[in-house]
Amino acid sequence: MFVSFLIIAHAPYLRRAGRQPAGEEPLHEMIAQGLIPLLDLLGDLQLTGLGPRVAMACSPLLVEQLADPVVQKHFLLWMEERLARRSENLRHFELEENHHDSYLARFYLEWSRQALHSFTHRYNRNLAQRLRELTTARVIEPLAGAASHAYLPLLGREESVRVQIEHGALHTARSLGRPEGMWLPGSGWRPGIETAISNVGVRYVVLDRSSLPPDAGCGPIIVDGSKLIAIAPDEQIARHIWMPELGYVGDPLYRDPSDPGGYQAIGLGAPQPYDPYHALRRAQEHASHFAGMLIAESARRSPNDMLLVLLDMDLIGTAWFEGPTWLQAVMTLCTTHRSLKLTTPGEYLKSQRPRQRATIRAGSWGAGGHAPWRGPSSESYWQAIHAAEEKMVQIASEFPSAEADQERALNQAARELMLAQTSDWPEALVATGYAEEQRERWQIYLGRFDQLMDMARLPHIGHSDRFLLDQLEELDGPFPNLNYRVFVPQK
Repeated sequence: MFVSFLIIAHAPYLRRAGRQPAGEEPLHEMIAQGLIPLLDLLGDLQLTGLGPRVAMACSPLLVEQLADPVVQKHFLLWMEERLARRSENLRHFELEENHHDSYLARFYLEWSRQALHSFTHRYNRNLAQRLRELTTARVIEPLAGAASHAYLPLLGREESVRVQIEHGALHTARSLGRPEGMWLPGSGWRPGIETAISNVGVRYVVLDRSSLPPDAGCGPIIVDGSKLIAIAPDEQIARHIWMPELGYVGDPLYRDPSDPGGYQAIGLGAPQPYDPYHALRRAQEHASHFAGMLIAESARRSPNDMLLVLLDMDLIGTAWFEGPTWLQAVMTLCTTHRSLKLTTPGEYLKSQRPRQRATIRAGSWGAGGHAPWRGPSSESYWQAIHAAEEKMVQIASEFPSAEADQERALNQAARELMLAQTSDWPEALVATGYAEEQRERWQIYLGRFDQLMDMARLPHIGHSDRFLLDQLEELDGPFPNLNYRVFVPQK
């Protein structure tokens, strides 16, 4: 049986987001606890000659930030501050003769030094470049994604859907390598999206099983009316990873993700002192258990079937500190067992033709279809986004030949709109009911969008407006090649 791991990684645009209340912290934690350990383990497996293969869907916004010198510098400063705090903790615990916490402080100090060494020396600060190198070495198969990680089914204009897909695929091709597949944020799907995806030349899309017909088998499916192939992850196997009650992540020995210092384990009913020695051994045991399930599943399936395992970087490493150890052990077991063949979806589809064709239904990975992104608390968000989309399409049609500063203003307006469309904002609004920081972020982007709309209509852009334009291009600068004309309706 073929086994494919798909790792998805995303962070909203946090460049220059500051440090309080959270600011850039989530991005730094993902880099330190998720991305660097992942790149380390893939490189280590590559050096052993085991031939690791994974599919990876990094959102274009995340890749853009990983390649940004400002983000790289801020991460370096954050890591140095973290090392200083760990050193101070160690001195404090040693003075108190607190042996267990001293042991933990030394462990985290060494762990942080190793991560910083990988970042600065092994990857020369540029994790995006390392991802591209692993793509060239055929260790990683990159998947394209929506440019600013927008939740596509709820966007108001087809032009927005097309721009998100086309520019996302283009960015992935330029940054990492030509994508053969596409991952949609939240696995969000509605009929009609297949046209835009097929037009960018990808062969397959990864969807949630809720979008497939109830009688669909476990194999890939050709989407009716197109040549696009739909693949769904195996949910039953994945539940052993992420379900807190049933899955590995809730094991009492593992580090408690709610403890910012990392000194407590989840425990049985209440937190207990954390011990990385026992936790990492448990991760190895869980890897053996997971590989055993894959082997048992291979006995029930055809040797030509593929089982797709979806792993979220928000979980592996970030929330599940021991996750990278588990993944390295699982991949090692998969590459060394005769009944399992590690592959990627694109590689698999070169030799295995889909035998099913079906109509794909609207759906997502969330309960209730689009409910995780649409609710009473996000209604004002979607109304504002839809109004801005209409304005963008209208002005792009009105000024198809803008030049100089007017063209710059319209290009920047398109960037601000796409940043406001990031799915993190409505998802947080629905999840919390208020999410003041998230509301503030998208409102800031749309406020800048309106300023740029007004600027673009001026007969002459003066010095003060040009200075503002310079500032906005520096603050919100992803996708430097974005051209506002992509919002002009196609005839």
